[in-house]
Amino acid sequence: MLIKKILFSLLLVLFSINVSFAFPKKVIYIYNDLGVSESSIEHTIYTLKHLIPEDYRINLITSEEIKKNNWVDEAALLIMPGGADIPYAQKLNGDGNRIIKEYIKNGGSYLGICAGAYYGSGFIEFDKNGPLEVVGKRELSFFKGKAIGPVIAEYDYKTNSGVRAPQIKTPLLGNKDIFIYYNGGPYFSDPESYSYVTVLARYQDPNAPNLPAILGINYGEGKVILSGVHFEYSTDIIDKKDIYINKHLPKLLKTENRRNILAKEIFKFLNIEAN
Repeated sequence: MLIKKILFSLLLVLFSINVSFAFPKKVIYIYNDLGVSESSIEHTIYTLKHLIPEDYRINLITSEEIKKNNWVDEAALLIMPGGADIPYAQKLNGDGNRIIKEYIKNGGSYLGICAGAYYGSGFIEFDKNGPLEVVGKRELSFFKGKAIGPVIAEYDYKTNSGVRAPQIKTPLLGNKDIFIYYNGGPYFSDPESYSYVTVLARYQDPNAPNLPAILGINYGEGKVILSGVHFEYSTDIIDKKDIYINKHLPKLLKTENRRNILAKEIFKFLNIEAN
């Protein structure tokens, strides 16, 4: 009888300190709504399936589903892929962004790639004074500074003429250079001013000499990666018939293995297991 009472008391203590016996969070959500690039989603899913264990589920999620707030309990990661930033704001400003910020602050993870990186910054300057100008504050503001771009080449919404394969250098791989897919992404202004931010990669390009390309951010209990480059783009499924992409393919192929390793390191930073 005494042993039973002791065991029961131990159980009460465990529950009182919120020890959970539930299954770990194993769902990776990819935002899929107005403005999202289908190509970015395709490459994101492909890279995830090749680099993370099969017990993770990969689900697409809309703005309305985010606002319902019934996804956070099982979410291991929320990915905002490439595309166009303004529709993201139109769909998520207010309740959507508030729920995302609370999820990250309470221990979640956010990966913003290209448009998703602009969107996760405090202020966006896209094509300032140009025909595609987008300038203004953003609500998520995981990085409170500016995301400024396009930094390598002019962007074109109708074609891939802005695609480049710049080199980046990252301490995640011993500062080895990697050729990486780029199309319209930003650099991040003065991240060293913020103690919660770590520069994980820098551009090695004449148009962006040593400018920050990828940031790692501590936000509350959570983790955030903002990437100005498309590290998720795999040469396995890249559109080799596109004349703008094909001419950069030889460079991308040279360091494809390093790109995979970089992707694994990024997922690890976001508390996602990698094969």
